[in-house]
Amino acid sequence: MNTKKLLEKKDWHYYVYEENNSITLSVPIPKPNPGFDILYTLNESEKEKYVSTGIKSLENRIEDMKTNFSNYEMNSWR
Repeated sequence: MNTKKLLEKKDWHYYVYEENNSITLSVPIPKPNPGFDILYTLNESEKEKYVSTGIKSLENRIEDMKTNFSNYEMNSWR
């Protein structure tokens, strides 16, 4: 049974999940309305950096997700 496991979070800033040997970064944004979770699955290089150095390695990706959200998978809050 594969389950989604929360690895790390900073409420309303980011959430990091592991599922099926993949790591997914989720960044909530309030606009455009009604608000969205922006999702990105880390590539192998990013995954290795995250495992060795933590969330610091994903700071640039998080900022890009907030700015260029339309380039990522988006889940509406509704």
